[in-house]
Amino acid sequence: MRKIIIRVIIIMISILAIIISYNINRNANEVEEVQVATIPIEENIIDEEENLEDKKPIDSNTSDWNLILINRNNAIPENYEIETTKIEKKWNINVKIKEATELMLADARKEGLKPVICSAYRTYAYQKNLFNKKVKEYRRNGYSQQNAEQEASFWVAIPGTSEHEVGLALDIVSENYQILDENQENTPVQKWLMEHCYEYGFILRYPTSKKNITNINYEPWHYRYVGVKDAMFMKEKGFCLEEYIEFLKQYEK
Repeated sequence: MRKIIIRVIIIMISILAIIISYNINRNANEVEEVQVATIPIEENIIDEEENLEDKKPIDSNTSDWNLILINRNNAIPENYEIETTKIEKKWNINVKIKEATELMLADARKEGLKPVICSAYRTYAYQKNLFNKKVKEYRRNGYSQQNAEQEASFWVAIPGTSEHEVGLALDIVSENYQILDENQENTPVQKWLMEHCYEYGFILRYPTSKKNITNINYEPWHYRYVGVKDAMFMKEKGFCLEEYIEFLKQYEK
């Protein structure tokens, strides 16, 4: 009887040892599997972070209608067509910016200000007439024809290269001060517009700090529509339109 009891105990101990050994091996395998599984996850995170660095920070393209770049080096494309509409009972603008323009002017007036549009859409013929007048001013002051045209182009865009000709630009002044000079920036109207125009999709197109890039002298009355998200992004980065276009191009190569 005693021998039987001893055998049973030995058998139970053997069974227990097998169970313990099995559990130890199983746990070790599970740990190994977990460790192996985590390696690709970490690699994926690194890859995603690297991709984020190259990701375009804004969903805009240089081909967007609102970002058309028009300056002395980028004339209006041939056969470029726009649809205009009347605003403020007098001025024509691109129909696509009518709502934004009206909202901006209305909000300014709610603040007790008196903004006045003094120029909007222009035909090629009208732009040519303005340019020629400016050239004649310089000619009267003794400039040669070539130099007169060059100096005039810093104030009045050469015909075919004016944003006014596509209806996306507005010259806005204060009712109480309608002279187109640098003192315009000191009017309450311009101070408000310079601070808030971005919220409506407009930018101050020719700031004094960027005239070496825009090739147009400071005009604290000339506003250009580019769209809200683009205007806000340009404000954040301190871009003029030329700089913004070059910035977008690097993602389009």
